[in-house]
Amino acid sequence: MKKSYKYIIGLLAIAAMGQSCKKDFINVNTNPKALPDASPEYLFTGTTADIDNNTRNTVIERYQFMVYMQYIVPDGVNANLQGNFWAPGSATGPGPSLDYYNDYYTGVGVNMHRIIAKIDAMTADKKAGYANIRAICQIVDTYHAWRIADVYGAMPYSQAFDDTKYPNPAYDYDYTLYKTFDTQLKAAAAVLQTNAAGQVALGSQDFFYNGDVPSWLACANTLRIKIAQRYEKRDAANLAAVLADVHSTFSDKIIASNAQSFGYNNTQGNNNNVDDINAISTTYDASYAFVEFLKSTKDPRLPLLVRQNDFGTNSAVYNNVLTTGDADAKATLAKPENKIRYYGKHAFQASQDAAYGWTGAGRYQPFTTGATTTQLDFLSLIQGRYFVKNGGFKAQSDPLLHSDEIVADGNTIKMRRLFLTYAETCFMMAEIAQKGGTGLGKSATEWYNAGIQASFDQYTTVAAAIGVPRPDTVAVGDYMNRYPYNGTLERIYSQEWVHFMAQPEDAWAMWKRTGYPLFKNFSPGQPTTPGNIGDGSGNAYLETLNNGAQNMIVPRRTALNKSGNLNDANYYQAIQDMITKDAAYGPNANYTIGRIWWDKQ
Repeated sequence: MKKSYKYIIGLLAIAAMGQSCKKDFINVNTNPKALPDASPEYLFTGTTADIDNNTRNTVIERYQFMVYMQYIVPDGVNANLQGNFWAPGSATGPGPSLDYYNDYYTGVGVNMHRIIAKIDAMTADKKAGYANIRAICQIVDTYHAWRIADVYGAMPYSQAFDDTKYPNPAYDYDYTLYKTFDTQLKAAAAVLQTNAAGQVALGSQDFFYNGDVPSWLACANTLRIKIAQRYEKRDAANLAAVLADVHSTFSDKIIASNAQSFGYNNTQGNNNNVDDINAISTTYDASYAFVEFLKSTKDPRLPLLVRQNDFGTNSAVYNNVLTTGDADAKATLAKPENKIRYYGKHAFQASQDAAYGWTGAGRYQPFTTGATTTQLDFLSLIQGRYFVKNGGFKAQSDPLLHSDEIVADGNTIKMRRLFLTYAETCFMMAEIAQKGGTGLGKSATEWYNAGIQASFDQYTTVAAAIGVPRPDTVAVGDYMNRYPYNGTLERIYSQEWVHFMAQPEDAWAMWKRTGYPLFKNFSPGQPTTPGNIGDGSGNAYLETLNNGAQNMIVPRRTALNKSGNLNDANYYQAIQDMITKDAAYGPNANYTIGRIWWDKQ
């Protein structure tokens, strides 16, 4: 399914409605004194219900980042394999299609501001008891606003949510907003650190942290570091200053366990199987680069992250071929290479050639069984259960389901959407320490080891909750002894790439910021030899996106779209301002292989 909302309809739509018969409705919904007589803690719950996972679009949008970062590859043999990428020299091309603007300006952003305004309008004695909740609302708002600036480069912010004063709001830019966001997060952290007496507790009204104030404090400080690191190439001094402040003012209080990972516990009915979000299992295969890296390092997380193919006795169709297949079919099954349960599909169009074998073709391979043909899934799927309940399978009777997999009642499965995890925090700090910055009390090696352990613990815990087979058999074991930290940033980034499988938008951002994982060509003249990919070195690589003539290009930003004409002047001014600030932005908004300011070459 394509996006229901192609254009920005949030703030600009509010401006439009401000001059229409809907004016009264807007006033009611932006005036805190006119809000329903509900306490802020209950408004917070309603506002954040299934946040960032509240429509099918917001789930499907994440798959495009998985394609960019080669966790998944579109199935089949057709020219659409390169449809997600730009051809060199082209004036037009694809880009990520996102609901971030709509989600913020008609949902979380406007509502967080409404709650904050409601608290600010209280009498002094009552307002004092809501200081923590106000700070938490500021953190949630800042995170989602930063996410927009991070991929669009511009957004109305300082003049947002006041259509009376600013019916045509001006745009703010990532190159000023990053410090605005830091100031807001620091102020929120200061309030939460004080944790004044008499605070109204969110408790169970908080589906992020269940009202745990120390976790919200750790989240604010960690998000400050993450944003500052994003702008490191533009403002290294700011990253150093933020780290120093987190150390001196907040005693190094950052996310320190998987329990403190910033995420949201979705409602029970969220992400049940439907005919579009289950595309993760029906339309995409796991990628060759991802699967081969995990195989080459004998990563114990492989069965948690990738689903087995059909070439084993837990597959009913395999057993059918094994029993009723003709001689050729049984001989094929007997080949050593066909006893391997994990294969990924090549990501580049030139691989759709007989020279690349089954890893360049579609996932299904035909076998003659009596008078019929039985299809076996040779290519593995990414483990879709992290995105869709039951991985998109709808019934236990599904013939593609393996005997060790279950389809459970969706109401028994809890899905948690993760935004900023402990493992990511560890890898972020490992990078900072390796570059000579303050590691907040730990060395790069210590942070790296903690990150790997946290990643293992996170995936085994989540896998058990969502029905991935046998998570109790997965343990880190001697993995860190076999792949110890070797003092290179590439080792950190490789582990981050693996960890970000369930956070693909963060993998895309890491790649833009660092250049890793690197793209690697296959060995010239040896089309089935992967070169560095899966070489066992512990360094991860992506496949060069060759279409037989040239290497395709991954988009780096999304287009700044609009919904109407009332704010045209500011919209076009924003685009021109970004072009003037850095010519790498490209000639127009739709040039999505261009770069916004933080994405420095």
